[in-house]
Amino acid sequence: MEILSVGDVARILTDVLEAEPRLRLVCVRGELGSVKAHPSGHFYFTLKDETAQIRGVMFRSRFRQVAFSPKDGDMVLVTGQVAFYQAGGQVQVYAEELEQLGLGQQLMRLKELKARLEAEGIFRPERKRPLPYLPRKVGIVTSSSGAALRDIIQVARRRHPLQDLVVAPARVQGQGAAAEIVRALRRLGRHEGVEVIIIGRGGGSQEDLDAFNDEALVRAVAACPVPVVSAVGHEIDYTLVDFAADQRAPTPSAAAELVVPVQREIAYRLWEMRQRLGQGLRRGAERRRDRLRGLMQRGPMRRPQELALRRRERLQAATRLLGHVARSGALRRRARLQAAQASLAGLDPRGPLRRGYAFVIRQGVAVRRAAELADGDRIEVHFADGQAAALVDQVETKEADR
Repeated sequence: MEILSVGDVARILTDVLEAEPRLRLVCVRGELGSVKAHPSGHFYFTLKDETAQIRGVMFRSRFRQVAFSPKDGDMVLVTGQVAFYQAGGQVQVYAEELEQLGLGQQLMRLKELKARLEAEGIFRPERKRPLPYLPRKVGIVTSSSGAALRDIIQVARRRHPLQDLVVAPARVQGQGAAAEIVRALRRLGRHEGVEVIIIGRGGGSQEDLDAFNDEALVRAVAACPVPVVSAVGHEIDYTLVDFAADQRAPTPSAAAELVVPVQREIAYRLWEMRQRLGQGLRRGAERRRDRLRGLMQRGPMRRPQELALRRRERLQAATRLLGHVARSGALRRRARLQAAQASLAGLDPRGPLRRGYAFVIRQGVAVRRAAELADGDRIEVHFADGQAAALVDQVETKEADR
C-alpha cells in the first residue's frame, strides 16, 4: 500500500473533482447561511437544504455584480464550479453568479413564529420593565468558556469591583442549547438576590444564533420574574430573544455597562444626595428662624408679658363664668327635684289616711261609692295605722248616686 502525504491526498481530490464534468459548471439551488462579507470584498456563505450543506465563496470581482444584498435565509440559485480548497481542506462552490429566489424555509418559519408571538403580546413595549439602578446580584446566562462571559466580568469588575455576579453556564449553540439556556434562566430567576439577568453570547453566523430564536426560550425570557437584558451576537445581529427581553444590548460588554453602575458614580450620587439633604435642612431651619423672628417683631409677641397677662385675665373670666353657670344649673336642678318630690308625695295613697281618711275593701276590690255596697256585706276598713273588719248594717246613698 502506497503511503501518501496530506498534500498528495489533496491533489488527488482536486484531480477527481476537476475530472468530473458535472462539477465544472453547476447550478445549485439552496438556502444561504453563515453569510459573511469579508473586508477584502470576497463573499463567503453556506448553501444548504434539508439534507446537506456545502461551503461557498464568491470572489470580489464577481460579487460586485450581484444585484441584491444576500443574507441568511435567502433562497438563491448559485452558478459556479465545485472544487477542493486544499489550504482549507474542504470542498466548496466557487460561485460565478448569484440569483435570489425568495426566502428560505428556515427564515419563513422564523418570520411566522415572530408574527405569532407578536400577536400574543409577548413583544409589547408596555410589558418591558426598567432595570434596577443598583442590583444586589447580577445573573449571567452564557457559555462558561466563551469570550462573552470574560467580557461581561471584565466590564463589571472595572465599573464596580464589589458587584455580585452569579453565572449559570449553558451551551449557546448546537442541538439542545436552547433547553440548557431555559433551565439556566429559570435557576437564576429563582436565585435569591438576583435582580437582573444578562443572557447572550458572542457573534456568529445565523445558524450559531438559532438557539436564541427558540420559542420555548423566548417565552421563558418573557416570563422571567426579573428583568432580562439580551446581548446576543454583535450589534447587527437580532434574534427573537432580543424582542422578548426587557432591554437589548448590542454586545455582551454593552450589557454589562447597562446593568452594572460605576462605583464612582454611586459615590458621587450619595455625596450629591447628602449635599441636597443638608441644604434642605439648612433652608428649612432658616425659614423657621425668619418666621419666628417676624413673629417676635410684630404685634403681641413684641411684649410677651402683656400677652400672658391678657391670656390670664381671659382665663380667669372664663373660670368665673363657668362657676356661675355651674351654680345656676345646680339651683335649677335642685328646684326641679323638689317639685318632683312634692308631686310624688301628693300621689302617695297613704297621705290622706294620715289626715284622718280611710278606704274600704270588699272581696279584695276597693269600694269607691256607697251604691256598690249592700246590706250584710263584709268589708275591710283601712286606716293610716291599721285596718278593721266590719259588717254593713245599712246602706244609705245620696240621690245623685242612684
